[in-house]
Amino acid sequence: MPRRRTLDPLTELLAAVLLVVLVLVVNRWEFSLGVLALVVLPAVLLSGKPRQIGVALAVVAGPLLISSLLLHGLFFPEGVSVLATLGPARVTWEGLTFATMMGLRMAVFTGVLLTAAMTLDIPQLLAAMTHRGWDRKLVFVIGSALGLIPHVALRAGQITRAQQSRGLVVGRSPLSRLRALLAVTTPLVIGLLTDASERTSMLEARGFSSSGARTSYLTDTDTTGQRATRWVMTGVVLVFSVVWLVVT
Repeated sequence: MPRRRTLDPLTELLAAVLLVVLVLVVNRWEFSLGVLALVVLPAVLLSGKPRQIGVALAVVAGPLLISSLLLHGLFFPEGVSVLATLGPARVTWEGLTFATMMGLRMAVFTGVLLTAAMTLDIPQLLAAMTHRGWDRKLVFVIGSALGLIPHVALRAGQITRAQQSRGLVVGRSPLSRLRALLAVTTPLVIGLLTDASERTSMLEARGFSSSGARTSYLTDTDTTGQRATRWVMTGVVLVFSVVWLVVT
């Protein structure tokens, strides 16, 4: 069940970005763990799309976490406390600790941004940007980036079902899974590139590059209170970041 929307999409997007900035500035595992447990997890559960966001998190963050663990856990030059030696690789306590901290931060980043991207009302967000007078090319880039994840997921599901109807069978062996992955990703990438080319031609044909006045057919849901709140949030995060970096 989709969650009930109470904030303007610009406010939600800014809150997600500022949260990522805070995690970067503070750079402590306690803070990252708190954000993950108290903000990201409840947001995913209340988003109305916990399964879809969970799959997206596993696909995006999973390889990053594994690579961080292998890179820093086995080849950490500052490591002193050696737990195990595997040829040229050394499993050190410092390396595992650093890999865990990096993985925790990456989990927060991907969790916050993916939850925002997959739950935002993208047409309303683009309309809000248009009402605020944002550059139309920037609005298009932001809208395309935020809409890419659900679009890719939908297209991948369609291609998978189409390939299965043609006899694609995913076995348990790594080779079989690799063949199935190639059978899905190859037409997926080609289709995305074709869509991008066609979309560019259609936009140019409809005067996207013209300098005329812009019109939005969606009403502006932004309010004076929310605009003031965004300025206050930005100012608070900026001041906190400066003070934190100076003090620490």
